Amino acid sequence: MTYFFRYEPDGVHNMSIFIIRIVFIAVLLFAHTQKHNKKLLKISLTFGLFLQVVLFFWYSGNPVLFMKEGLPLYHCRLSAIMLAVSYFLKKEKWMRYFAWLGLLGAIIAFSFPDPSPFLWPHVTNITYIGSHMLLGMSAVIILCQEETELNIKDIFLYTVTMNLVISFVNHFMGSNYGYLKALPKMFPFDFMPIQLFFILSVLISVIIIVTEKIYLYIHGDHHKNVEEDIII
Repeated sequence: MTYFFRYEPDGVHNMSIFIIRIVFIAVLLFAHTQKHNKKLLKISLTFGLFLQVVLFFWYSGNPVLFMKEGLPLYHCRLSAIMLAVSYFLKKEKWMRYFAWLGLLGAIIAFSFPDPSPFLWPHVTNITYIGSHMLLGMSAVIILCQEETELNIKDIFLYTVTMNLVISFVNHFMGSNYGYLKALPKMFPFDFMPIQLFFILSVLISVIIIVTEKIYLYIHGDHHKNVEEDIII
């Protein structure tokens, strides 16, 4: 167990991102077939929250690392927590917003992976894969179940408020939560923190707005076709 919870980084990870992507797609497809399964949703949300607690306690064992990365202020970690909180508190608009944010965040996390530099097996490997898988599953089920619509004002308000809080913490703690201070090293360009705040806030908002509109358009057409079939 000491090896599993070690703090000395290996410098690299050895996870097969290709296999993880295949499994992730399978999880999303499975979630869609279980879109009316509320029991599965509660289990997925609860386990997602549990993994965040496990990761939080692991970070708390190293004060320096905890200050830099331990707080749940990356967008996916924040989504996992807020998705569960908003679901159990029945905050429908929050739930839909964080479902979109979590789903898109999980897709980005597996498309441009930036896991902690530890060889398998390690607690960060498990939480990185498990959290994003469960986040994707929960998000798909919620988006298929809920009929609440987000307007442009809601989306920009939630995004800007969230990023303001993250940027405030980054400024005073010297951290890089949400990559709002610097982009991951894989990207060949960089911006100032204030630029990143505006770029990512607009980008996140626009992606959610466009995705929401496309989903509602397709969803609306589907219901329209069903109604026409019933009338005929």
